[in-house]
Amino acid sequence: MKDVIMFTTKTCSHCKTAKKFLSQNKIHFIEKDINVDEQARSELISRNVRGVPAFLIGDDLVVGFDPAKIQQLVDHRLVECEECHTKLRVPINKGSLKVTCPKCKHAFEVTPR
Repeated sequence: MKDVIMFTTKTCSHCKTAKKFLSQNKIHFIEKDINVDEQARSELISRNVRGVPAFLIGDDLVVGFDPAKIQQLVDHRLVECEECHTKLRVPINKGSLKVTCPKCKHAFEVTPR
C-alpha cells in the first residue's frame, strides 16, 4: 500500500481542510510541518514545490488540495478493530477481506471502499 505524506504548516487553512478530509475519508497519512521539519522542507524544495498543502502518495506528488486526485491515488482506508479499536490500514477495491488485528488477534471481515 502507498504511504501518504502530507506537507503542511500550522498556519495554512487549506492544510487544516485537507487533514479533515483525509480523516473523514479514513485515509492514513503522515504529516510533516515544513516550518519545523528541515528535512521535509528540503524535500519539497528539491521537488520544486513552494507551497502547501502538498501530498506525496507513493511516488506521485499532488500540490494543493485536490480531493478527487487524492482519492484516485490512495489505495487504502483505515478500519477499526471491533474489539480493541486499533486502527488498521487495509487495501481498497479488493472486495471483502478477512483482517486479523495485530494487537488483540481478533479476526473480522471488512469491505473497504
